[in-house]
Amino acid sequence: MAEDLNKKMEPEISDAASEVAKEEASVVEAAEKKAAKAAKEEVKAAKEEAKAAKVEAKAAEAATVAAAAAATAEANKEAAKAAEEAAKAAKKAEEQAAKEAAKQKAAAEKEAEKARIAKEKADAKIEKKRQKKAAQQALIDACPPQYRPVATSTYFWLAFLSAIPVIGVIATLILSFAGRNKNRKNFERAILAYYIIGLILCLVAVLIVGLLLPDSVRESVLLALEQIVNSFKFS
Repeated sequence: MAEDLNKKMEPEISDAASEVAKEEASVVEAAEKKAAKAAKEEVKAAKEEAKAAKVEAKAAEAATVAAAAAATAEANKEAAKAAEEAAKAAKKAEEQAAKEAAKQKAAAEKEAEKARIAKEKADAKIEKKRQKKAAQQALIDACPPQYRPVATSTYFWLAFLSAIPVIGVIATLILSFAGRNKNRKNFERAILAYYIIGLILCLVAVLIVGLLLPDSVRESVLLALEQIVNSFKFS
């Protein structure tokens, strides 16, 4: 009976086992589907995270580029400002140099003008002297020989000649009457007049000394006169 029962129960057991196997398979299949879905979800989440990370990286890169651009713009602004200040300083220096050059040029032109005026005045003065000298020479040339002027050097040497003892008196007498030039003759006659006046004074002094003064005073006066005469003599 037991065997018959087992035989009867075998199909049922087999069916139950099949059902259990099917259920297990369905459970496994469901679990696998869930696992695959979960894996897909995880992959999708990983992709989303990678995408977000990529977006964040792009955002960070964009921020870095923006910061670099801002820094470059600031640097360019500072460089432009520095260049503008340098250009202003160069322009100011150039204007100052131009002013100094213009000032120096004006001073040089002023000095040149002063020098030109001074030269013109000097030339005019020299020309005036030359014309005056030429006019005087023309007047001298126009004078007759006996009335022509005598040079200063001529007067000097005539006076020197007249001061020589004895020879000077003889030369003065000759030139006072024998010379052709009236001016030279008048000069020698003036010296001759001095000689005559001196001679007269000497005669008067001799008379006074010899006739009127006492002997003691006479000797003193004669000694003084001798010293005076000796002082005028040439050695």
